[in-house]
Amino acid sequence: MSDSVPEIKREYLGNEFSDEKIEELKRAAKRNKELQQEIENYNQAVERSSDPEFYRDRLEEMYQRINTTRKVAQVRDAVSQKMQQGENESVQSPVMKAVVVEEYDGRRIWIEPESMVKGQYGVELPSGIAPDSIPAGTEIAVDPQSFEVVEVLEKKKDARFEPASTEVTFSDIGGLDSVIDILRKNIGVQLDEEKRMVAEGWDIDTDKAVMLVGQPGTGKTMLAKAVANEFDAEIFSVNAPQLVEKFIGEGAKKIKKLYSQASSTEKPSIVFIDEIDAIAKARDGKRRHGGEEVERTMSQLLSELDGLGKEEGDQNIVSVFATNKPSVLDPAIMNRCSAIEVPVPGEEAKEDIFRIHTRGLPISSDVEAGEIVEELGEDYTGRDIAQVCKQAAISSLFEVEEPEEAEISSQDFFEAIKDLEEGKMGMETDFLIDEEHPGEIFA
Repeated sequence: MSDSVPEIKREYLGNEFSDEKIEELKRAAKRNKELQQEIENYNQAVERSSDPEFYRDRLEEMYQRINTTRKVAQVRDAVSQKMQQGENESVQSPVMKAVVVEEYDGRRIWIEPESMVKGQYGVELPSGIAPDSIPAGTEIAVDPQSFEVVEVLEKKKDARFEPASTEVTFSDIGGLDSVIDILRKNIGVQLDEEKRMVAEGWDIDTDKAVMLVGQPGTGKTMLAKAVANEFDAEIFSVNAPQLVEKFIGEGAKKIKKLYSQASSTEKPSIVFIDEIDAIAKARDGKRRHGGEEVERTMSQLLSELDGLGKEEGDQNIVSVFATNKPSVLDPAIMNRCSAIEVPVPGEEAKEDIFRIHTRGLPISSDVEAGEIVEELGEDYTGRDIAQVCKQAAISSLFEVEEPEEAEISSQDFFEAIKDLEEGKMGMETDFLIDEEHPGEIFA
């Protein structure tokens, strides 16, 4: 066995990655050529990408794997010792790790071994382990012959898929009253257990997924955050490109973990995936640049959507997707969603948005919302209006010696509009769009 252990690049690891962990990785790799090669592969990958988060997460996963193996070995040794002492000759050595899929039927649970033994199995729990102490996703050690649960293994949640905090409410969103009304009804019925049960009694299949369709800056993300606030739900938010760019080859695994963590919360959950077109483009057999990995990720997402609502633990999860490219989406994802258009605001909606973004600002008495809105272009989105208000406020502060005396005038708003149009600040510009090859980044 080679004693040559690749250097572990400490500069890419955060303070939470202790020296003890590094030493344990080195000791394990010294005895195992496969671990040596794995560390070398990660070293090469991080040198190419300069992505410390990727490197830290990969080594953390390796450490957890080694730690789990050590725990199982400790249990095996303890059982073997008892067998030698004649205390329990029927006990088998636990050498297999499994994951709890879900609880069922009193003290019985479904487990899925993480080994060559494929499939899901129902097993009895020992009297010392309560079913509510091992929710879906918990890692356990089981006897390889009887699948008897021997030990509950500690499982660290993925911090990238923790619920996000949000203070956005529907009062912070202007000009989208009809969209808000539809969202409230569809998601509200799904997350209200009594109303959902009545709907199911009427043979109505309540929506498990909603697709928000609209141009960038129209408020799709804010709508998802506000609806989570409205129904006191946890929101798990992720940008779809991260699943194929940052975690290439692991997109399906990340989707599974995202939904697993969403299903383990006490509150209802909303899974929000922005730019869903990055992983849900129509399949045409001509994909390039890792297209197979993208399709695997989408297949896992479709599997999660098909599973929502089938089991009691998944009833309170609603998926909300967002895209500005509905034409490129695969029919398989569209067929599983209720599409809701989030339009570019009209004149009246622009005025509502303008008032929302200026309600906390010191506005001069000469400012008329209607006059400002008349100067806005037809294609101005809510984000553009917010940019105008911010730029006008900054200009008013710059022009005074005493910041407390600053007051935003009509002229500040008109100049901000001019700066926005001439400088293209915050707006979607032509040079960012390839008309001949739209959306080919993930082709």
